[in-house]
Amino acid sequence: MKIAVPSKAFVNGAFCGLVIFSLLINLWGINWGLPSFNGWAADELTPIRVLEAVEQGFANGWHYKYPPFHFYILTVFYSPVLLLHKLGVVNVYSLPTYTFLFYIGRILSLILAAGILGIVYKLGQEIYDQQSAFFAAVIASLNLPFIYYAKTINLDIPYLFWFMLSLFFYIRILKAQKTRDYVLFAATAAIAVATKDQAYAFYILTSGFIVWQHYRYLQQRDPAVTLKTALKDRKILLSLGVGLALFLAIHNVIFNLNGFFAHVNDITSGGATISPRFERSLSGHLIMFWQSLRHIRVSFGWLLSGLCILGLLKAFWQRKHYYLLCLLIPIVSYYLFFVSIVMYNALRYLFPACLILAFFGGKLIGDFLNSSTQLFRVKVLTIIAVFIYTFFYTTSVNVLITHDSRYIVEQWMTKTFTSSDLILGAGDAKYLPRLEKFSSESLKRPTLETLKQKDPDYIIGTSAYDSRRFEANTSEYEFFSKLETEELGYDLVFQYKAKPQWDLLNHEELGYRHINRMYVYSNFDKINPEIKIYQKSSQ
Repeated sequence: MKIAVPSKAFVNGAFCGLVIFSLLINLWGINWGLPSFNGWAADELTPIRVLEAVEQGFANGWHYKYPPFHFYILTVFYSPVLLLHKLGVVNVYSLPTYTFLFYIGRILSLILAAGILGIVYKLGQEIYDQQSAFFAAVIASLNLPFIYYAKTINLDIPYLFWFMLSLFFYIRILKAQKTRDYVLFAATAAIAVATKDQAYAFYILTSGFIVWQHYRYLQQRDPAVTLKTALKDRKILLSLGVGLALFLAIHNVIFNLNGFFAHVNDITSGGATISPRFERSLSGHLIMFWQSLRHIRVSFGWLLSGLCILGLLKAFWQRKHYYLLCLLIPIVSYYLFFVSIVMYNALRYLFPACLILAFFGGKLIGDFLNSSTQLFRVKVLTIIAVFIYTFFYTTSVNVLITHDSRYIVEQWMTKTFTSSDLILGAGDAKYLPRLEKFSSESLKRPTLETLKQKDPDYIIGTSAYDSRRFEANTSEYEFFSKLETEELGYDLVFQYKAKPQWDLLNHEELGYRHINRMYVYSNFDKINPEIKIYQKSSQ
């Protein structure tokens, strides 16, 4: 006997509640590392990068390692503050105003994250039932990278918003073959790529699959149609033209052609290139694929990742849900034409795969609860238990952010340091306590020679940036290793790392590093780092 399916209004109401709940979860810790000129999130698009672009008018050779589209969006949201700056009312380079720009960018990520959940819910209804779509949205919201990047100005949430929106139109194309969906797919795909370059890889196989499906659609109406004829169809040419024109317009190639080529050079052969971390061999690809599965497991936790993988296997076994399986094509394309090209696999690189897996997990849970009334309460309690555990697991990142060790360290610094003390931050400023109010300098690659030149009163080190990053025979390794063993004439006077009780993350796994080798390639080891402060010996 089938159970009663909840009404559409009830599920819509539950989804609205989910979005509000997710917003609160993602809002938690949005002030991490602020006020500051740097913030503590690795690779965050700090306001100074946008201000530099605005000053150059996004032309005159301007470029950065990321494409310009989200810069434009941030500029629009910054514009009232920029106008006040121009009128002399505020100074955008003062810490309070600059921090306000930081909040604008982070809140924008928060809004786009809520938008992703909305797209997941609507897309789920396109490919299967409403209840399963709701569970897909729940799963997407309980994802470690989702919760973390929803409160930073990294480009992961923005580009995935546009990718997911393009995926919605992709499914609509497969279902109805309407010109409008072709054009909207091309436009949102172009914006996704113009937000973060790696998005190009989603669309290589996907575009070919769309053309093939269009060809099959035309053949059903006229068996004499050839593939060449299908390629010349108005829908294909119009969408291709719109996508290309929008891409070129966003990159401002007419007024900033040099900047466009400089950006391309930067990501292909310049400083923004990605160094491979796996061998370009069969064994290297297999190891990287295994690492991908590990990253998915870390992103969701054991229970929810297991359900998503089980849902994927079930979909393959049954082969009943055609549009659900079609969601795999962009992810396979992305893995083949980006991850397998750069041979570098980070936790956030598997973020889009997690969003797609959420649809398989949502369908599995929906079918599990709708199969029969037998043991229905047990089934419901089981799913609730999985979600509760995953909630505590993934929101551990919020706990670590709000208990970040650097807050306590900064209190100690304020009480201890004097105005005449010179402070040396050993490592990237983003991984250290905030040093703006002290006489200080941060060095990413300190050596014994630079130490001799600076002659600081205190040296601050962090577990997020220490000797484990460097080869044993390098000058940087010598500096950090001797600092840790107190062989530089500096004594350890303070050491702290917060240990909150509500923290289910495996920090041995997240924090392991040997030069470039890590168990989990992520930025989560840089949250709540162990901070050590060394003082110059009195002898």
